[in-house]
Amino acid sequence: MKRILAGIAVCLIMINCVNAQSIYSFEGLGSLNHQGMPNNVAMGEIGIGAPSYWSINTQNPANLIYNTLSTFQVGIEVDRRNFAGEGLSGNDTDGGLRFLGYAFPVMAGKWSSSFGILPYSSVSYNTFSQGEVDGTGGSVEQVSDNRGEGGLTNLFWSHGFKIKKKLLVGIRMTYTFGSIEKNSIISIGGDDLPVSNVEYEELESYSDINFLFGLGYRHTLSEETFLNFGATLAPSSSFNGTSELSLIRLTGAGSEIETVEVGKESIDFQLPSMFGFGLSYQKLNKYLIGLDFEVERWSNAGSDLETYNNRFKIAVGGEWTPDYDNVNSYWKRARYAAGFNVERLPYIVNNQSLTDFGINFGASLPVSGFSSLDLAFKWGRLGETTNGLIEETYFKVVIGATMNDRWFIKRKYD
Repeated sequence: MKRILAGIAVCLIMINCVNAQSIYSFEGLGSLNHQGMPNNVAMGEIGIGAPSYWSINTQNPANLIYNTLSTFQVGIEVDRRNFAGEGLSGNDTDGGLRFLGYAFPVMAGKWSSSFGILPYSSVSYNTFSQGEVDGTGGSVEQVSDNRGEGGLTNLFWSHGFKIKKKLLVGIRMTYTFGSIEKNSIISIGGDDLPVSNVEYEELESYSDINFLFGLGYRHTLSEETFLNFGATLAPSSSFNGTSELSLIRLTGAGSEIETVEVGKESIDFQLPSMFGFGLSYQKLNKYLIGLDFEVERWSNAGSDLETYNNRFKIAVGGEWTPDYDNVNSYWKRARYAAGFNVERLPYIVNNQSLTDFGINFGASLPVSGFSSLDLAFKWGRLGETTNGLIEETYFKVVIGATMNDRWFIKRKYD
C-alpha cells in the first residue's frame, strides 16, 4: 500500500508535464484535455455511448457497470507541435504521464466504482512581441517576452449502477486543482531613453469540487449485437481560486532590483455546464462503431472580464477485432481502432473562433489474460495562418497499459 500511495504522489506531481507548448494555452484555464483513456483516444475520442468490458470509461460513469473485472490503466503521452503564421515558425516536443485509473466491481453486475487522475488543462507558452510605443513617433520601442506554465488536474471518483436490466446511471465527483504561473517581461527604451525592464509575475491557484451525471442504455438486437446509448450532464459550478501579482524591477542585464507584492485577491471563475450524448452499434468481441456529441456553455462561464464561445465537439470512431478466439494468430486477437473529431474551442482570439481537427488511430495488443498494451496516435490541426492567428499542427503518441484481473478475492485452494 505504501508503494501504491508513493506512486500516486509521483503521478500527481508529473501529471501536468504533458503537453508541448501551445500558443493558445494563454487563454482562460489553458488547453483543455480529453477526459478519456488511451483506447478512447484511438477511437477518435468517443466514449459516452461506447461501453467496454476491458477498459475504464472515464467519460460516462454509468458505463462502469460493464467492468466486471478489476481494471487498472496507465499511459504516457508525447506531444510534438509545429507552429506557422505570418513570419513565424517553430516547434516543440514534450511528454509525460497522461492517464491513470482503477476500476473494480463492488457488487458484480449491479455496482462498479473507479478512481484516478487525468489532466484537465495544460498551460505552456512563450510568446515574443516588439513594436513602437504609440505617440512617441517611433523614438521609443517596447519589447515583451510572455511565458506561462502549469495546469489543472482532475482527481475523480466515479460510480455506476444498474437500475433495471438495461438502464444504467452513474455519478462522478471530481476534485479539480492546480496552479498557473504567467510571467511578462517588458522592456522600454529609445534613442534618448535608457532601457527600463519590468517583470509582471502572476500566480493563479484553483481548487474545487464538481459533479458529472451519466445515463446508459443497451438495446439487444441479437445475442451478441447491441445498440448502446449514453448521456452525460455536468451542471455549471463555481470554481474558486486566488491570484497573486508581483512587480519586479530589473536592470538592463536582467538582474533583480526590487520586488513589489501588489497583493492577493480571490478569483470567481464559473465552470460551464456540459451536456453529452453518444451512441454505438456493437457486436461483442468483434467490432464497435460510435458517435459522440458534446456541448459546453462557456458563453455563461468564466469571469466578468472574459468572453467565450460555447464549445462543441463531434467525435466518430470505432474498433475492430479480427478473431478474438484465434489461438494461432496473435495479430488477429488484437483490437484495431480509428476515428476523427472536430471541436470548436471556447476561446476567442483576434475576434476569431478556434477550431481543432484531429484524426486518430491505434491498437490494443493482448499481453496476458485480458490485459493489453495500448497504442494510440493523433494527428491534429488547431487554428489557422490567416487573420493574425497561428496554425498549430501536432502529432500525439500514446503508450498505455491495461491490466484486468480478479482482485480482492480470497483463494479457496493454494
